[in-house]
Amino acid sequence: MWKDSLCTGVEIIDTQHKELFKKTEELMKAVNSTGADSKEKCISTVLFLKDYAVRHFKDEEAYQQSISYPDFPAHKKLHEKFIGTVLSHEKKMVESDFSDKDVKEFIGMLVAWLLYHVADSDQKVGKAAAAGADVVAAAPAVRTQSHSEIVANSICDVLNKMAGLNRQSMARVKELADDPEGEITIEMTLEGDVSGYIALAYPIPFIKNLILEMMNFTPDDIYELEMSALFETSGIIVDTICQHIAKEKSIVCHASPPFVTERLDIHPDERIALDTGIGFMEADIVINYN
Repeated sequence: MWKDSLCTGVEIIDTQHKELFKKTEELMKAVNSTGADSKEKCISTVLFLKDYAVRHFKDEEAYQQSISYPDFPAHKKLHEKFIGTVLSHEKKMVESDFSDKDVKEFIGMLVAWLLYHVADSDQKVGKAAAAGADVVAAAPAVRTQSHSEIVANSICDVLNKMAGLNRQSMARVKELADDPEGEITIEMTLEGDVSGYIALAYPIPFIKNLILEMMNFTPDDIYELEMSALFETSGIIVDTICQHIAKEKSIVCHASPPFVTERLDIHPDERIALDTGIGFMEADIVINYN
């Protein structure tokens, strides 16, 4: 799963990131193993990952402070939120005696979060270190975007960073026909100074290709690991959309946890279809300002 494109240029951070990805791959192998010691290997690797992530975050935060990284408070909050998510998964796994289902849900979340966090937030730390953290470039003037532009650009940006998809190969297309293999639609309700929802529809072939790009294997079907990764990916996409809306409109905008929904119940104000380069997906949007 590790790619050289994920390197930040900061040796201590990159070394620890590689170890996190290595142990995550070991966990994937252990949960899919039928060996007598597979459960013990899962348990020890989960506990290692939790402890190592905490230590890594402390080292990374100390480094950020050493270079006076300007976005340190926001970055630290991302770490704190993630540790809370890890502890929640750990509690579920302990209660189920580390069932395959709960371990796979943990892996799906972990891979999606790590890939995006390293490719997005941690890359910014590396760039700040290279340029001198006290040198903050002025933000370029950005024209006001429509809701559909914000949604489409956010999806493309997240998929580029998380799965390494070519940003230039992604483009909007006309509304898509139903895929014979079916699709999974994940919805998130908008909250704060807005109401409405964003629903992301993923055809099964797209999901399989996305998992291949993220985890180096093609699933036979969509099970707990794949669904967990899809939930985490959807959450990151919609959180990115909410951040853009909040910044552009100077309002509070966030979203509920993701849930699976039925397309027949969706009546969007706008529908966006995208060719991602590894398959097609759609986004349905309803945004009202309170």
